[in-house]
Parts: sequence; structure tokens; C-alpha cells
Amino acid sequence: MRLNWTQAVDLDLHAFYRLKNGIEGHIYFASKGKLGELPYIFLDADMGVGNVAGKNVENLTISHIDRLESVLFVANIFRFFGGAKENFAKYDGEVVVTTSLGQIVVPLTSDTPGKWAVIAKLENRDQPRMVNINQILKDEPKLANF
Repeated sequence: MRLNWTQAVDLDLHAFYRLKNGIEGHIYFASKGKLGELPYIFLDADMGVGNVAGKNVENLTISHIDRLESVLFVANIFRFFGGAKENFAKYDGEVVVTTSLGQIVVPLTSDTPGKWAVIAKLENRDQPRMVNINQILKDEPKLANF
């Protein structure tokens, strides 16, 4: 999964996960994970820090999908201002999801107030499948709610 944007804002990718052994966690800019060991999810960079414009790209990669039960993929607007009317339509962000079946481009264009865009959920109980969520929230999402 890749998050792209150019405007002067700090957007962030997040992955809320549950492993098949029941361990839950959260991959984001302060806890980037590892591909070669638990949780087998890795965030490569924290771009746009300080609301810097330019070619901002963050990549989230999974290496051992067989160890994961579920992963909630989320984008966040990291800003201390903007208030209750903050929304993704103000910026030019997009998320590109790449799977073995190809790519899906998800433009972050919602004008619904909220700083959290819940994009999709990977479910992997029997076999892996991506579920489209496409929901804007004001508060940090919880994996258990999806």
C-alpha cells in the first residue's frame, strides 16, 4: 500500500493488525514494524513532517500474510489545527493498494469532517481477501469495530 500527496500537510499510513496467534498491534510513524519478524508489516517512511509540500510517499508492506488474521488500513491527517471541519478533500492524497490481482487507486477526496480514512480491511481467516471500508472517522479507529 502506498500513500502519495504533494500539498503542505502531514498525512500518515497506519495498519491496525491482529496476528493468527491473537497478538494485536499498530504500525505507524512511531512504530514502523519489521518484514522479517513479527508483525511482518513494515512502514518505510514518515513523510510530510511539519506540513512539508513535495513528492511525499509512504509505503506499507506485508511479507508473511499467512501469519496475519486481519489488518485495517488507514490514512490519517496529522495536524494540530484544522478543528472539527478538517477533511481529506482539502488535500491531494491518494492510496494505491497493490495485490496479486493488480492495483486499486483510492483518491482521498471526501469532504466529510474527520482526520481518519479507513480504507480497507484484509481478512485472512480461511484465505486472504480485501474488504472495502471507505469510511471517514473523527477518532482513531479500532480494529474490533470493523
